Amino acid sequence: MKKIFLLACILFYTCSNDDPSTDPPIEPTVEEQIQAVIEDKIGNDQDKLVGVSLSIRVDGDELWNLQGGLSKLNEPITSNMRFGVGSVTKTVVAATIMKLVDEGVLNLDDTIGDWLTLNAPNVNDSITIFQLLNHFAGLDDYMNPELWDQVEANLTTSIPQIDLVDFIGEPYYEPGVTHKYSNSNYLVLGLIIESATGSPVGDVMREKFWGPLGLNNMYFGTNENIIGPIATPWRDSDGNGTLEDIADQYDAAYHSVFFCAADVFSTASDLSMWAQHLYNGSAISNASRELMMTRYFDIPDPIFVGYGLGVREVVFHGRVLWGHPGGMRGYGSYMFYDPISKVSIAMLNNQSRSEDGPLLRYELVNEVLDIVFNAL
Repeated sequence: MKKIFLLACILFYTCSNDDPSTDPPIEPTVEEQIQAVIEDKIGNDQDKLVGVSLSIRVDGDELWNLQGGLSKLNEPITSNMRFGVGSVTKTVVAATIMKLVDEGVLNLDDTIGDWLTLNAPNVNDSITIFQLLNHFAGLDDYMNPELWDQVEANLTTSIPQIDLVDFIGEPYYEPGVTHKYSNSNYLVLGLIIESATGSPVGDVMREKFWGPLGLNNMYFGTNENIIGPIATPWRDSDGNGTLEDIADQYDAAYHSVFFCAADVFSTASDLSMWAQHLYNGSAISNASRELMMTRYFDIPDPIFVGYGLGVREVVFHGRVLWGHPGGMRGYGSYMFYDPISKVSIAMLNNQSRSEDGPLLRYELVNEVLDIVFNAL
């Protein structure tokens, strides 16, 4: 009788614990949490992102590679899609300059006049490479309405980069006075790279970085054909709140104008690896890396707090990260590296001039980094 009673108790206990409502909730994985953030930011509404590709590495190892949204109708974003990285290009141009410094080809004290004969009235030949790298040159931005009028009048015809300096207006400041971000600095740096090496910038990047580092999905659109699928770029060109597919506009003129200010294309995976090589590897010497990752100017912003040599200093969740955001016609990007945790993040998005796009990109990266930092 006692055995029967004991068996009944065991059966009752077992059956009562089969009720799923009594089980503790299952915590989502880090991947599920990150994917949920992406899904929250994408959609068909005007206040959402069209598509996102995201890669996160820790000390070189890719732990998460996730996507969401669309390239275009019925074509989802995939991990092998290339995006324009916008001003993240400046990290590559700066690294190319520093590599040439490491090799003794260039010196940071070299002036524009040492390498170029521009005959441009608004470009002071005494500006140094150092001042160009950290935007202390005072140069006006060449990407002005007059230039874009010429581009849009003939999208299939490239504009020689030496001619782009003619679109630089009167200086903001005298060289060395203060920091003023300008794409013109990197236009001139690209011309210096070509003068110093005798090769197109894209060839130099491939020789110094893409080939040796195995970054086979990175391209410099000005000089190279971009091989592989490209995420369709979207832009609110007329400011009416509606994004338009502008893929047919990406011809020779666009690539020639973006040049060293913005014309690198990459997958998210290769871009997060580039951050590891640059800030945590051997892409350049330790001495050059330290110079790049030094704040030369305080920026009155709670997030983007300083600028080094082709690199922004930012703060996420109390941590100082180094890298760059980017924006160009049809694309937006973030690439940053945390020296403490050795986390690198690359976020690529295929839209521009959407009212909520910049905020959504920031929120996405901020929320994802919060998840990652808490998980490590």
